[in-house]
Amino acid sequence: MPTKMPFDLLAERKRWNAGYESIDTSSQKLTEVVTPITVTWENIEVKTRKKLFSKKQKQLLNRVSGIAKPGEMVALMGARNMKGLEKNGTVKVNGTKIGKEISLISGFAQQQEIFIPTLTVDEYLMIQARLRMKANKHTRRERVDEIIEMLRLQNCRDLKIGTPGLVKGISGGEARRLTFACELLSNPSLLFADEPTSGLDSFMAASVVQILKNLANSGRTLIHQPTAELFFQFDKIIFLSMGKTAFMGTPHESVKFFADCGHPIPKLFNPPEWIQSKLSVIPNNETKSRETIGKIIEFYEKSIIHQKSIVEIRVIATTELPPYIENPGFFAETGALLKRACLDVIRSPAQMRMKLIQKVVMGLFIGSLYWQQPLDPRGVRNTNSALYFLIAELTFSTMFGIMTFMEHELPLIAREYHDGLFYVISYYISRFLSYLPLFTIDGALMIVISYWMIGLNSTWQQVAKSILISVLVEQSATSCGLFLACLFETTSLAIAFAVPASGLFALLSGLYGNTNNFPVYIRWMQWTSWCRYGFEGLVVNQWSQVDNPKWDPFYRELILKQFSFNKDNYQLDVIGLCSIVIFFYLAGYIALFIRIRLSR
Repeated sequence: MPTKMPFDLLAERKRWNAGYESIDTSSQKLTEVVTPITVTWENIEVKTRKKLFSKKQKQLLNRVSGIAKPGEMVALMGARNMKGLEKNGTVKVNGTKIGKEISLISGFAQQQEIFIPTLTVDEYLMIQARLRMKANKHTRRERVDEIIEMLRLQNCRDLKIGTPGLVKGISGGEARRLTFACELLSNPSLLFADEPTSGLDSFMAASVVQILKNLANSGRTLIHQPTAELFFQFDKIIFLSMGKTAFMGTPHESVKFFADCGHPIPKLFNPPEWIQSKLSVIPNNETKSRETIGKIIEFYEKSIIHQKSIVEIRVIATTELPPYIENPGFFAETGALLKRACLDVIRSPAQMRMKLIQKVVMGLFIGSLYWQQPLDPRGVRNTNSALYFLIAELTFSTMFGIMTFMEHELPLIAREYHDGLFYVISYYISRFLSYLPLFTIDGALMIVISYWMIGLNSTWQQVAKSILISVLVEQSATSCGLFLACLFETTSLAIAFAVPASGLFALLSGLYGNTNNFPVYIRWMQWTSWCRYGFEGLVVNQWSQVDNPKWDPFYRELILKQFSFNKDNYQLDVIGLCSIVIFFYLAGYIALFIRIRLSR
């Protein structure tokens, strides 16, 4: 039901206008010229896609037409998400038919505010400028400073963005303005906004609306899905119902139109809520609701307002299009994303601190547990066990530690990709490079700490080879965890798959049984396990040269034989580990590419 308001329409309008006039907007300007554009859409049809074994399709929009001119703020009431739908019809910009290229001349400020919370406002905008502008650093700096001043973000430019409810950061109004700031960096002629004042208090909402008005006054075309409170601030209102246009005109014309068709708005009711209540299908009275809506649509299609809009759409002269937003190039966008990712990793001290502390503690624990093992049969078995536990620690904590990032970051990456800011490969390369130092140094540190505590053979070649194996094992686990994070929608699903998979890799390492004694149909699987390559590499390296003149090389053969290891396999183990790392990184990229492409 529409909401009864304790004031009349005139008082409401005066209150909002007074709020707008109280805001200082003297600094809100853009110096760069904007190419004015007129957007028209004709006979737009939207249907649900056919499901498997079903020919039924639901029609959501049926031959909808409309127009938005330069300097207009257009409210679209009843818009829907276009994901997974079939679309037909004609969209023109300045009289020229256009398709997906419309994203190259427009910006889309979404309702959901998704940022990198560890970055400051200024850092985030500078990186966004590098992704959205093909210009030198000085020009990008000027544009960012100009937009920060225009949107009044000076007081928070050096504050971290944060996450509402989790990490303290900027306010809701500042976050909403930051969303607009990102879109304005490319100086678009057309701006879409999804409920730009949703969740804001009246003053913040007034501030955002005034900013939108200034943008429209600069020659831009703005199309919104607004909240009801902003009804009279728009130049044009479009109501959709039952897949058709129920009204398109000014807010004041809408009040008169609904009065003329038999639905006058009571004095103390909110106009858009009243109108939407008349255009909504009521489940308990669906037949009567559809009949009422049908009459309103029929009345509108016969009205002078509708006839004028149809003529207006068809007589638009063809003029030049605004310049397309240029992509800065693969290396520029990869560099920008790498900087963003590295700052995010560095400013997540809990993750860095916990990983380093964990590896130091485990290095000390394993070193203490297997302290200075002697060269007798029991000492040899304990030494081999210590080598396996080093492999296990490099595997499990690393794999499960890296699988958590994608679930929270994917919405931002998908949005930026579909906005044309970068290639998926640019993001993927930057992300795994940002994790490379963290997921390399900690494992090498654990090996160095425990190495002499256990009493492993310590020629510099053996120490270097052990560190190399540890780095490759950790990178194998990292790449596998990254692949699973990209493959599955949630972290819980990725972990559910990773637990048995990592257990299988551990069983194939050789410690729990001679792999040559496994059945033929299972034996081949050992060559897919980095635990097997890593364990063999460390064992072969350990017993290749012993720091004891009384050591008989014949014992080396006996030790390796119990695991089916070969003394000449160290190089093959390194190659095997490198192959696994490359395979999982490539598989992770393919999984991420498919997920992002299917996300819209």
